[in-house]
Amino acid sequence: MVQETAKKQGTPNWVDCATTDLDASEAFYAAVFGWTAERATGSDGRAYSIQRLDGKLIGGIYELDERMRSMNVPPHWGTYVEVDDLDATLKRVTEEGGSVLGEPIDEPDVGKIAIIQDTVGAYLRLWHSEPGHCGEVFNIPGALTWNELNTKEPEKAAAFYSKVLGVEIEMMEGPTPYTLLKVDGRPVAGILKTTPEMGDFPPSWDVYFASDDVDATVKSVVAAGGNALREPFDIPGYARMAVLQDPQGAVFEVIKPKNPDEG
Repeated sequence: MVQETAKKQGTPNWVDCATTDLDASEAFYAAVFGWTAERATGSDGRAYSIQRLDGKLIGGIYELDERMRSMNVPPHWGTYVEVDDLDATLKRVTEEGGSVLGEPIDEPDVGKIAIIQDTVGAYLRLWHSEPGHCGEVFNIPGALTWNELNTKEPEKAAAFYSKVLGVEIEMMEGPTPYTLLKVDGRPVAGILKTTPEMGDFPPSWDVYFASDDVDATVKSVVAAGGNALREPFDIPGYARMAVLQDPQGAVFEVIKPKNPDEG
């Protein structure tokens, strides 16, 4: 996927990490993925670290402000989704039972952004991005490759996003129920039904980065001060992946799809 594809309504187009230590987070992801950082200043006067891979826009990092810290918001990765008309989309959010958190943010030359909470309790950023903004490259090692909502109520979430974003829904059969969200027939995100074995976590949008060697990436994460919450494991016939945590506590996944001849 390239930037032009990410500009389509309903497609994840950006991710960023809320952290407690901007300098340390920049250093960690540089060590793990080879990202380079470029500091910018938002309309609120706060620093925002733009991350690039081989010069291409990948995502961002910013520090939790005092209000977020007072609310005990933990370090986390957030997902952004492209929308053609933010105001119209926010209207559908409330009509379908979701919530809009605060006023939309209008960043000059960047676009208009709002944070919503869906009907299962997960938070998501909606962004009408200006030309030249949002991620530039995806699905290569070190870049965003997948976004996934974890919830005990996948059917409820799918109905919400189908109506709010206009995405297509495909229910996949298998031992673990899974729902694909599609744009123009192409999968752009997924919804995973959480089970008791997965733990009692609040609904959330998870971020996956591509890796050409999951085991090596895990070693890099640990060497840089992070943790492996789940060591590398195989999804039979599909991929090898791991669940990781950076030194400040933000959780993310890395994944390498299997080639067809790998079984």
